Amino acid sequence: MLITYLLVAVGGSLGAVTRFVANNIVSIQTPDKPYLSTLLVNVIGSLLLGFFYYASSFIDFKTNLRDFFIIGYLGSLTTFSTFSFEFAKMINDKDFSRAFGYLSFNILLGFFSVYLFLKLIKI
Repeated sequence: MLITYLLVAVGGSLGAVTRFVANNIVSIQTPDKPYLSTLLVNVIGSLLLGFFYYASSFIDFKTNLRDFFIIGYLGSLTTFSTFSFEFAKMINDKDFSRAFGYLSFNILLGFFSVYLFLKLIKI
């Protein structure tokens, strides 16, 4: 059981570092739109989850590997709390069109990332 906790912690650390790097890259490229990093990691996380789901139909992943990747890495990479905070801030700032677009893009692109990936690989 201890190994499971350690693997989730290591996966979470790697996911957090990936998120931090993505945030820094997006901040440099688009300093006036910091929320784009959340969108980016949500889409990438959705694609990776779709890929993991696909790969697991061919490979019997051990429970520890699933916990490491899905709970640890992806759980840390794609955080709903950041998304919620950024959306609430846009609403609070009365930037309703940006808030609606942000909400829509995160939900739709996240969903379609997984859906299209699964269609592309024909599951």
